[in-house]
Amino acid sequence: MPDATIRPVVILVGLMTFAASIMAQFATQGVALFLRAEETSSGTIGLIYLAAIPYTMRFLWAPLVDRSGLGGHGRYARWLIVTQIASALAIAAMGLVNPASAPLAIIAIVAVFMVSAGTQQTALGGLMAASVPAEHYPRVTSVQGVSSGLAGFILGAAVLYVLADVGWTAVIAALTVISMAGCAVAIWLAPPADVPRRREEPRVSMLSHFTIFKDPRARRLFVISALINCSVGIPYGTKAVLFIDAGFSVSEGALYGIVLGNLFGMLGALAIRPVIDRLGGMKVLAGLGFMNVAVVLPFAVMAMGGLGAMGTIVLVLFASFSVFASLNASRSQIKGYSKPGRQATDLARFVGLEGVIYLVIAGISLAVLDHVGLAIILFCLLPCSGFGLLLAWRYRTDCSNVPMKSLA
Repeated sequence: MPDATIRPVVILVGLMTFAASIMAQFATQGVALFLRAEETSSGTIGLIYLAAIPYTMRFLWAPLVDRSGLGGHGRYARWLIVTQIASALAIAAMGLVNPASAPLAIIAIVAVFMVSAGTQQTALGGLMAASVPAEHYPRVTSVQGVSSGLAGFILGAAVLYVLADVGWTAVIAALTVISMAGCAVAIWLAPPADVPRRREEPRVSMLSHFTIFKDPRARRLFVISALINCSVGIPYGTKAVLFIDAGFSVSEGALYGIVLGNLFGMLGALAIRPVIDRLGGMKVLAGLGFMNVAVVLPFAVMAMGGLGAMGTIVLVLFASFSVFASLNASRSQIKGYSKPGRQATDLARFVGLEGVIYLVIAGISLAVLDHVGLAIILFCLLPCSGFGLLLAWRYRTDCSNVPMKSLA
């Protein structure tokens, strides 16, 4: 068990991560379900993914959060309070907008929320680094992971599945209550002074965010991971639209897409871990690339005549499994490419840029989905996964999950 002196920080991290994750998953997945149910075009829904980019790129303004303490609650804790209040106001504001008549207004609110939520996660990470001893840090990050996963299950099974048929306003009211509870938690548990401000701290260069990519192996890994995920990233990213188009209700889409999708994603991440340890991350990526091509190709053929309800469920659940498994495989290799003391920072940068690529591809695919159909998109992206498979096999010994000496 964590030491009693840091237990409030552990509780704070768990509860704040839960509150932020349930809102973020609603913003990217739940909102899309409601908008498609109101017959909003896929191109408009695709803007949600572009609006989410600030959340993944939050490391760009992390130095500002590090340098700026907003008053009596210390450098990071006050950021948590301010951003949680901003997030709660953003969620509440969605309840004032009708998704049928003003989808762009909702997406604009999503963009504001994502900036606030991203800043909050940056401050939460800083508070953890400043307040949690090294020996307890892995446990606290595990609490974050569990809280994020639990948020997805609660959102899909308890909020959307139960309240979606009641209406948009009921869902927003429930999420606003959760978000306001997050405000109370932040104010109650935020330490009065976590880390004193040190104005002599050097400013961080923008280019320093990308030092991990000085290593050519990291660049290759980034490209390979992006290519391999192309064919499964689309059904994973567009699942809200696919479920509604297949005839599912919003509550059913939440159950299959969010609850079961998260479950299969977690299974993929857990199942692939021992395989990575045995074979190495790059060989696993090659295997996943082959599996993606072999499984998605028949679905692309099926999509020409319509996937149907069962086909949509199977494709989305497979995509969830594969995406989480491949992300685990790629991230397992970053430690070997980082200089000592930069592993966590480099992983955050790598993961953030991976997220941007995924969001952009999903957004572009949704922009054309109504015009060309899912089958054409899959047929166009399958060669990318095939090329990624070939690259992964070509560099299977050059890059692995075995830590190697980083370049100077």
